[in-house]
Amino acid sequence: MNRVETLGLIVAGGAGRRLGAGVPKAAARLGGCTLLERAVATLRPICDAVVVAAPAGLMLPEAGVPRVDDAPGGAGPLAGLVAGLAARAHRIAIVLGVDFPLMRTAALAALRDARGAHPAVVPEPGGVPQPLAAVYANAAAARLEAAWWAGERSVTAAALALGPSRPGDAELEVLEGGLANFFNLNTPADLAEAGRRLATRAAAGEEA
Repeated sequence: MNRVETLGLIVAGGAGRRLGAGVPKAAARLGGCTLLERAVATLRPICDAVVVAAPAGLMLPEAGVPRVDDAPGGAGPLAGLVAGLAARAHRIAIVLGVDFPLMRTAALAALRDARGAHPAVVPEPGGVPQPLAAVYANAAAARLEAAWWAGERSVTAAALALGPSRPGDAELEVLEGGLANFFNLNTPADLAEAGRRLATRAAAGEEA
């Protein structure tokens, strides 16, 4: 395949056990669509191509984008990140975990534009790095893959080893949607809270 300017990568490996819905996290429904469909819709306006990475045996709902199996040799989000970044040649990749349902397209675009000369942008809302709501230059792919094959299994450790830009609360609060972009969904209570927030946004005429 030809190289693209911007690759969108959805990391969708969560089995969804804590959600208690009996389906993988990507298939959980929120606001009339699956979490995977929501992530695709968030990335498409600012990406030339979108792919989704997940473990080979995980059933995913249809979302109209190519799928790539996680890197072999271990489990966890770093496996999806490595495989997804290798799926298509690109200049820059915008990565979004399927469990960030409140992420705004404009916020990801702002992170992309703020990368400068850094190999990546890894936001740190509340001081907690979020390597699955981040931006990576093409050179980061080979370094992350090398870390994986060297035995690294922590996606956070591998991402921070790149020497990324690490915007904190002061920088993230001014993004469209602010710190709510980094709301991470894991439990039934989280799913309900995300639904309430999306309903509030829709009532205000904002992007849902």
